[in-house]
Amino acid sequence: MTSMNIAVIEDNVPVRQLLVRRAQKIGGITVVAQASGEDEAVDAVMATTPDVVLLDLNLAQGTGLSVLSRLRGQDYAGRVFVLSAEDAATHAAPCRRSGADAFYDKAFDFEQLLADLHELCQREAANVPLNAPLNVPLIAGPRAVVNG
Repeated sequence: MTSMNIAVIEDNVPVRQLLVRRAQKIGGITVVAQASGEDEAVDAVMATTPDVVLLDLNLAQGTGLSVLSRLRGQDYAGRVFVLSAEDAATHAAPCRRSGADAFYDKAFDFEQLLADLHELCQREAANVPLNAPLNVPLIAGPRAVVNG
């Protein structure tokens, strides 16, 4: 099976470890980078070019929104899934405008995030382009917002 590479950008170590463990339990996922701050995140993603970046909004240094803008400004073409405890009603739209593919509420949408990663793995295994639209609604679960 082809592996889908992901980067996990999260400053809270237990949350980052949980994301890594749960993502790697999905067959076909390899975590190629981890970071807790803005500059470290941008450098790691650009060096490893993962298929998907899991990105927290609040980082130890800098912000996830700034990471997102910098990645898109450097022509990073992979998917970016924002995962945050911040209110989706306030933060999802700015994230979408900056190039996020999805916004997940940490408290309510963790399992949906994992389901979406699983779907992307299945696509890769079936040679379906990773940038093809996800088969999930714009509101995934009670609060997640997913683009295309």
